[in-house]
Amino acid sequence: MKKGKLREKRGARSYTKSIIRYSCIILLLLVDLILICLAAYYLNQFAVVVYVIFVLLSFFIAIPLIAQERNAAYKLYWLGVLLIFPIIGHIMYLLWGGMLLNKSTHMKIQSHIDRANEYQIRNEDILAELKMRNAENGKISNFLLRQGFPAYDNTQVKYFEIGEKAIEDMIQQMEAAQSHIFMSFFIIADGEIWDRMSEILERKKRQGVRVCIMYDDAGSVLQLSDSTVLHLKEIGIEIRNFNPVERNYQRLFLNFRNHQKMLIIDGKHAYTGGINISDKYANLVSPFGHWKDTGIRMSGDAVYSMQLLFIGMWNAAGGNIAPAEYPFVREEIVKGICCQPFSDGPSNNPNNPAMDMFMHVIMSAKERVNIMTPYLIIDDAVREILMLAAKSGIEVRVITPGIADKKTVKLMTESHYGPLLAAGVRIYEYTPGFVHAKLCSNEFCAVIGTINMDFRSFFLHYENGVFLPEGEVLNDISMDFEATLLQCREVTYEEWKKCPFFKKVIQELLYLVKCQF
Repeated sequence: MKKGKLREKRGARSYTKSIIRYSCIILLLLVDLILICLAAYYLNQFAVVVYVIFVLLSFFIAIPLIAQERNAAYKLYWLGVLLIFPIIGHIMYLLWGGMLLNKSTHMKIQSHIDRANEYQIRNEDILAELKMRNAENGKISNFLLRQGFPAYDNTQVKYFEIGEKAIEDMIQQMEAAQSHIFMSFFIIADGEIWDRMSEILERKKRQGVRVCIMYDDAGSVLQLSDSTVLHLKEIGIEIRNFNPVERNYQRLFLNFRNHQKMLIIDGKHAYTGGINISDKYANLVSPFGHWKDTGIRMSGDAVYSMQLLFIGMWNAAGGNIAPAEYPFVREEIVKGICCQPFSDGPSNNPNNPAMDMFMHVIMSAKERVNIMTPYLIIDDAVREILMLAAKSGIEVRVITPGIADKKTVKLMTESHYGPLLAAGVRIYEYTPGFVHAKLCSNEFCAVIGTINMDFRSFFLHYENGVFLPEGEVLNDISMDFEATLLQCREVTYEEWKKCPFFKKVIQELLYLVKCQF
């Protein structure tokens, strides 16, 4: 598409419907908060009666809350809310805090995921061979198998150390599509990258290729225009927004988002990583300095596994793809390796394969642990394991952004620096800009995908990743990590101790609500 037409296409975009929709939702939330405060005010007129009622209510809320199979940070957060705001806090918990509030929705989503995963191919020989080559990797692979995600061999994996390279490769493979293109991203944003991709998608649709696009409704707000969505629907492209915010605005619609990033082409190639479809991921715009992101392309048997992960989420969002329509087809891959795609989300809580995979990689390390993450907002269990690894003589290195995309989240990330640095964990900040890569590796294996080291990724969002237990791709990942370190500034414990007092006070206050970040 010529540049003049691209400018004309961008100029015609409209976000009116989205602006009105979100404005109404924000207004409704404000009305809810006002009503809660009014209820609390009027209840105070009957202080003695209300006090007795809420003491009893606290008993019936607090005991089950403490007994729940739930992360301790959430328990402490809601207990704090109940203690600090005796009346408003109880109303907030009843509206937003219970695990059962979204149970029916989560069960429906999980049922679609499980039905698609029934088509996963379990080959015990692959696991046995992996155990023979490396017992620790075999243990991690067996864990994923027990979660419903088997290992696949005969797969080639290419690593992209920067977002623009991954996007260019995606575009190249999309041009060659003959059967189907399945696309799921947290953010799809109008711009130069989307213009290039949408032109290919429209052309492929005319050629008879099935095109299915899924984006997260909250993630893409005011980035993917109403007119773009309408145009795609008019030309016959199937497009769905996951968890429309108006359906659950009362239930804190910023939670339970689809943070997955998958592109599957003809069942032959599959992409994942931190990259979304937006110009900043290709460094065409630079709101936070240089944008460092990573990703992989799988070609071969493991693509089928990721295709099933997409189908499960697509059907959960109201789509209709029968897994049998796109069966497994084996094509011999030269120098194929074993790898293991997996997914996670709030619908399978209290199981958390995403967080467990990070912990497995850290615990199985013998010499080093390398982590790249945009956010380091972790619970006590992950922090203790990182500290224990460092105290045991394992070199633990963590790269975080030098330029933050969210200042509050940056403060939360830095609040974890002190204990980690004191234990011997080495922390580096990427000075050119923002690190959006999601990577956890040791000398034997790596996990790469969409998972941040924060509460949202571990407990509140739908995520996906790939376990890589072997192959040259591990060398590529290690080399990129070392190259990235050269562009980083190491944070020292002495430097952290000199942090201004008021900043530490703010961080301690934010620590109480870290599970909401």
